[in-house]
Amino acid sequence: SDFDHKSVSIETNGIGKNFEMRAFATPEQVDKIQFALEVGKAVIEYYINYFQIEYPLPKLDMAAIPDFVSGAMEHWGLVTYRETALLYDEIVSSTENKQRIASVIAHEFAHMWFGNLVTMMWWNDLWLNEGFAKYIENKGVEAKFPEWGMQDQFVTKTLHEALSLDGTLAAHPIIQTVTNPDQITEIFDTITYSKGASIIRMLEDFLGPENFQRAVTNYLNKFKYRNAVTDDFLTEIDNLNLGIDVKTIMGTWTEQMGLPVVNVEQLDAVTWRLTQKRFFSNPQDYDGVYDDSPFDYKWSIPITYKTSADNRVQREWFSYDQNEVVISLPQKVEWIKFNYDQVGYYRVNYPAEMWRTLASKLSETPTTFSVTDRACLLNDAFSLADSTQLKYDLALDMTKYLIEETDFVPWSVAAGKLTSLRRVLMFTNSSEQFSDYARDLIKPIYLTVGWNADPSDDHLNNRLRVVVLSSACSVGLPDCLTEASKRFTKWIKNPDQLPHPDIRNTVYYYGMMETNSEDYWHQMWQLFVAEKDANEKSNLMYGLAAIQNPSILYRYVELAWNEDYVRGQDYFTCMQYIASNPVGETIVWDYVREHWPDLVRRFGLNERTLGNMIPSITGRFSTETKLEEMEHFFEKYPEAGAGAAARKRALENVKSNVAWLENNLAAVHDWLQNVNSIYL
Repeated sequence: SDFDHKSVSIETNGIGKNFEMRAFATPEQVDKIQFALEVGKAVIEYYINYFQIEYPLPKLDMAAIPDFVSGAMEHWGLVTYRETALLYDEIVSSTENKQRIASVIAHEFAHMWFGNLVTMMWWNDLWLNEGFAKYIENKGVEAKFPEWGMQDQFVTKTLHEALSLDGTLAAHPIIQTVTNPDQITEIFDTITYSKGASIIRMLEDFLGPENFQRAVTNYLNKFKYRNAVTDDFLTEIDNLNLGIDVKTIMGTWTEQMGLPVVNVEQLDAVTWRLTQKRFFSNPQDYDGVYDDSPFDYKWSIPITYKTSADNRVQREWFSYDQNEVVISLPQKVEWIKFNYDQVGYYRVNYPAEMWRTLASKLSETPTTFSVTDRACLLNDAFSLADSTQLKYDLALDMTKYLIEETDFVPWSVAAGKLTSLRRVLMFTNSSEQFSDYARDLIKPIYLTVGWNADPSDDHLNNRLRVVVLSSACSVGLPDCLTEASKRFTKWIKNPDQLPHPDIRNTVYYYGMMETNSEDYWHQMWQLFVAEKDANEKSNLMYGLAAIQNPSILYRYVELAWNEDYVRGQDYFTCMQYIASNPVGETIVWDYVREHWPDLVRRFGLNERTLGNMIPSITGRFSTETKLEEMEHFFEKYPEAGAGAAARKRALENVKSNVAWLENNLAAVHDWLQNVNSIYL
């Protein structure tokens, strides 16, 4: 190729030979690879030391490929990337882009050991590669950027995503039978990556980091240049003689789908009874008997807890063959919080009184609980309320404390929930009241973070600003929309004066939405077509999708089909951006149904991004009519290829949305009537 490169030498501290690492890009972008080299060097040197096993090849190259369907691919010695996953330019790249580049590099480099040095025997054990890389990447990034709090971010970035899918019938066990190419493509999914990583995080926690590290090194040494199965890895843990039946424990997590909810009951002042059952996100669908699991849908759960009297982590096993576990405390406590830092792969449901106590403790002193515990309480409360296992007013009460919250991790949970609730309530008589409440809630933190990124701000503050601004605009905070519109107009008149990379997405999207100008749209389209930087192109593509004019959105959908404008790798993202605009949702859905044969001809049924487009563009449907349209479409085109599970997920999601309105709308309405304005 005519790519240019830069290089850096890797010091191995005597674990194997030193070697050269190079990064390649098209000649005009070679200045954007410096950051990737710095991250790559720190990460690979950390892994060599962590695994205590040499990187066995004489070189390691990275290359940014202009049109590349995956995010990245871990070929041994030459890792290939999308340009957005490798190239960093501080004038164009946001804090989020920067973190993503570091995470992708750390993920792919983990595969040099998990995947390349030791390869799974067959695709059913894919989680050994992907779950490990998804988990270990956080250690890799943390080695270079300890201040980014990657272990805290894991909860919202990885764990919550897995729990959400795993509570549905569209889930599957981590280890499953794979017999054809479509199935192979399909299992590169949230369960394999994110649940796999979450289970490994839980495993490391109950083994202890040193034991875990020893087992990993022993496993890699024993099977290097060979193939392995899950049992081989677990045998290496058994060989440490820790007195834990790790194979049975892990079997309950890898061989059955789903997850448990641990129900907590207070027996007296110092005694608590725990029971477990399978968690379903839409229980009405699941009145069938599920007897297809060797463990009867029970799990061996590492229970952890802290109390108001003792901040140390206490531990207890809840084995899959026990009906209950009773926990006795040495003294009466004000509160007990199970599943510290949400390290365990389970949800916890407390008695109503304890939820109220936790909510008031959060309001009094949020820092009583760690950032991950705060994110955990919000996530558990809403997941349980959405699934009718907790009264909705208790979950909504948990949000009142947010006027005191200043950390990125809990706010990323809260912002996601406020935005999705606003969307689901959009066409109901609670819409305006909910928006008022959400705006009151977010205003204090909005005023604190402001629009101006300060060079001295730390990484997590920059991430917080982005999440707060975009949420504040999405729930319609007038000041936020006015400012976005003002900055947008200023930029569109002087396109060389770009907004700061962190706020650019918000300015482009909500500025376009508010001005709703056809002229501005056409100007922005010209900038998009001419743009060479992949990150900036993505920002502009997102902003273009915000216009409220249906005829322009329809035109945008048609233009996106042309590869001269939108690369094949970006086509589905573009369609999803347009569909996430309420005005564009039906336009995209109608277009996809009408042009399905063309889409299949162009991308092929084995392309998982084609299959995954369906749940993402139908994800906000909440009527029986839309459900029937989907069922009719799937009947008309029964061949799903690698999108079979995605279709199942899409249908279940919409059924869940319909049920949500039936189950929860009245409770939300009543709560909003009673809640006093919390705006200070």
